[in-house]
Amino acid sequence: MKGFLLGLLVAGLGFGGYFYWQHLRSTAQSFATTAVDAGAPPAIKKAKKRSRGAIRVARGPAASDALPGAEPEAEPVRLSAADLRPVAQGDDLSRPDVLRLDMSNDKELAELSQDQIDERFRGQESAILDCIARARPDPESYVPGRVTIKFRIQRAGSVRGVRVEGPAVLQRNGLYGCIKNVVGGIRFPAAGTSQIVSYPFTLS
Repeated sequence: MKGFLLGLLVAGLGFGGYFYWQHLRSTAQSFATTAVDAGAPPAIKKAKKRSRGAIRVARGPAASDALPGAEPEAEPVRLSAADLRPVAQGDDLSRPDVLRLDMSNDKELAELSQDQIDERFRGQESAILDCIARARPDPESYVPGRVTIKFRIQRAGSVRGVRVEGPAVLQRNGLYGCIKNVVGGIRFPAAGTSQIVSYPFTLS
């Protein structure tokens, strides 16, 4: 009987020790996990890479500042030295005029005076200024220099031979052709001799 009780006591102590050991082990693991979690640095979320692109930048005032329906101002064209270089186009006026064999009536006529020539030329001056304005790259661009118009007035009073000198940029835009059409249509009084006249225009 004593042996049975002793065995039961030993078995109880063994079971108790086993459960106590299990309890200590689980507590230790829990403590270790907490310590590791506390010491580990917090995970940093990787920032998503932002894609870069291009954005068009509006020239001049922002769209919100512009008046409704207002058109943006055009920038003047930048002209180079080659654009402003004087270029002459037209007929060679240094060649002698064609003479008629019968000049009996011309002997009685005098040479045209400058006033007579100016009077007829001034009648077409506004049309010539329009030719110069249309030949500009744009209304805002300043084209310095001079436009010189030379032409020959025949004895009969018609114009034969027109030469125009002006900046290359104006010549490229049809200056000579426009002025030739205007000046070629002027009619002067008949004279005893042909004359070559020149009219300079200063650009502003």
